[in-house]
Amino acid sequence: MQFERIPRVTRLLDPRKNYAETRIESEMRMDPLTNFSGRIAHFGSGQWPTVDLDALNQASLAHGCPFCPEMITKVTPKFPEEITPQGRFRRGEATVFPNLSPYDAHSAVTVVTQAHLVPVDQFSAQQWEDALAVSIDYFRAVRQYENHIGYGLIGANYMPMAGASLLHPHMQIYATDRPGNWLKGQIEASQRYYDEHGHTFWEDLIQEEKSLQERYLAATGSVEWVVPFVPLSFIGDVEAIFPERYTILDLTPEDIAGFVQGLLHILRFMKDTNIYSFNLAFYPGQSREDRIWVHARVSFRGMISPVLHSPDVSVIRQLLDEPFTTVYPEDMAKQLKPYFASR
Repeated sequence: MQFERIPRVTRLLDPRKNYAETRIESEMRMDPLTNFSGRIAHFGSGQWPTVDLDALNQASLAHGCPFCPEMITKVTPKFPEEITPQGRFRRGEATVFPNLSPYDAHSAVTVVTQAHLVPVDQFSAQQWEDALAVSIDYFRAVRQYENHIGYGLIGANYMPMAGASLLHPHMQIYATDRPGNWLKGQIEASQRYYDEHGHTFWEDLIQEEKSLQERYLAATGSVEWVVPFVPLSFIGDVEAIFPERYTILDLTPEDIAGFVQGLLHILRFMKDTNIYSFNLAFYPGQSREDRIWVHARVSFRGMISPVLHSPDVSVIRQLLDEPFTTVYPEDMAKQLKPYFASR
């Protein structure tokens, strides 16, 4: 397994140093599975400006919220009876209902909490466990109706900088036979790796990261956590790997509990570093033959320029499709490890 780094050095006459010649380093990296490239530059401080959540909350409630308890049963749609006679799926505070703006034939929304505003460090384990479990309940119902689900995709945009149209914590979930370009590339690369080596890339990745101890974080139950060698976010990502789990329906309650334990560690880190927004995605196969282990990414989001409210997706990411990050993954791992060490 190759972790390829391509260092770059820029020579310039720096006005901050009376135009003395200065050398500035940056780096390209190649993803060890897909060989996709990413860049590391413009190195960040690791501390981000605070956000006025109260003002954000007031603005978000100005026109009401369809996910709040007093509205959810009045304005959200119901599933046809063949999916569930109850119309919606429920566990604890979590509710699943059809998406009025669907991404595919079977497309739904999971509302995670009853509370409209939940700061990153104030989620409970039970809230996330129920939300993920009830999402899987929905996929099971789709499979029973269709005899298959294809890829059961779970994703979340937490807070506006991650693309959330509503502040109320929720996830998008959908079953599809088209996994999207990123997951499709991972599956094809995982199949090639298996054909060449006779075992899965994901097993080798965990072993290699544990051996190197540069980006490996910890195990929470059966779930293994690493900082990816090539992040997708300009702040950084964290990846959870579910060994020997190939589809979203393979995940057990113990798997979900282990994942949530790690997620709460990450959310505490976010609180301490003023990172208030993230994306979450699960990457499953549709069968064992895809040779991909279910894994999930938490991708930190923020503003490149808080003063100008500049988003963190610029031309490099949007039109050249190349990830760009300001924090070395190895440095991110050093920051995160103490949070995983405190149970």
